[in-house]
Amino acid sequence: MKAMSKFWTALVVGVAVMAVTIPSWADSLMPENFPDSWAPGQAVAGQSTLNVSYGTGGPIYVDWIVVFLGNVGPGGQPAWGYYYQVENPQGSAHGSVEVFIVESPLFYAVDFFRNKDLDADFTDFALTVKGHTAANYPNLSGEFEPFPGTIKNPDQFGFISGGVRFDFVPPQSEDTPINTPIPTGHESSILVAYSLLPPTYGPAIAADTPDLISASRVEWRGFVPVPTPEPGTVVLLLGAMGVGFLSRRYRRK
Repeated sequence: MKAMSKFWTALVVGVAVMAVTIPSWADSLMPENFPDSWAPGQAVAGQSTLNVSYGTGGPIYVDWIVVFLGNVGPGGQPAWGYYYQVENPQGSAHGSVEVFIVESPLFYAVDFFRNKDLDADFTDFALTVKGHTAANYPNLSGEFEPFPGTIKNPDQFGFISGGVRFDFVPPQSEDTPINTPIPTGHESSILVAYSLLPPTYGPAIAADTPDLISASRVEWRGFVPVPTPEPGTVVLLLGAMGVGFLSRRYRRK
């Protein structure tokens, strides 16, 4: 019991620190400040670079949009949608992306939009979200846009301890749906997670193998928008979620 108490204390302190830490390196593609107040349908977009942290090769990119969806959360609470698209640029000297993880325990649901490109307009909770283009979000004028190859859907996705995870697993047989990894020159479908909390920046990880401890892996790390509350809210929220939330297995689509 004492060990669990220490775990929660460490988690609360860690999330509280994230809540007041905005990256000083943020540029025009990663807006340094998010709105203090949000109107339903209001959106902020950007592009994050995930650089190789283990192994060799070039970076990959994560296009993202955060949208305030209004009072659509559990019990009619205010909710935000976090939409990500992983892009593996053509010609990079590394393999395919098989895993994408957003490290935050503060999401309440996770899903993906099959075969949907974040660059095109899409609808969620009866709101039309403008696509991830400079015409819709002027700060994207310097965006790196890799060659748009085939869109890849995750084979399994859901909650892991401390975050959400999307797996792009190679087919095991001819009868398995073709949800292959994301090779160079291709991108994921829209990956989405929902939270009752507004955004700041937090860590994301990608890898070319589901085995994140493999000595032969290529691993990328960077920062993407994640939900982080004011420090005083953290204890209440984590207490309501409980250990069961963090232990939910990620499910197969």
